[in-house]
Amino acid sequence: MDMLYATRLGDTDTGHDACPGTVLVSASTNVIINGKGAGRVGDSYAPHGCIVHPAHTAHIASGSSTVLINGLQAARVGDPIDCGGSVASGSPDVIIGG
Repeated sequence: MDMLYATRLGDTDTGHDACPGTVLVSASTNVIINGKGAGRVGDSYAPHGCIVHPAHTAHIASGSSTVLINGLQAARVGDPIDCGGSVASGSPDVIIGG
């Protein structure tokens, strides 16, 4: 089973096509994981662009079906980003199931 590490403010995504990954710039302000806000579905990554795509903002597209943070699905490493990438990094010691 893959370890579904919780993503947090400042953690990265994978990027997509020729676009580089960026960092999560919005997250929960009152659920904190290792000193950083917890990532949730709908939270935004810093804008990125590349030769293939104009600059755009990416958002976490789906997350845990069983763990909610502020009423939103908790995001984990491997969860999809709406522009084609996925969550790339997260807490080394907080795992979110489902």
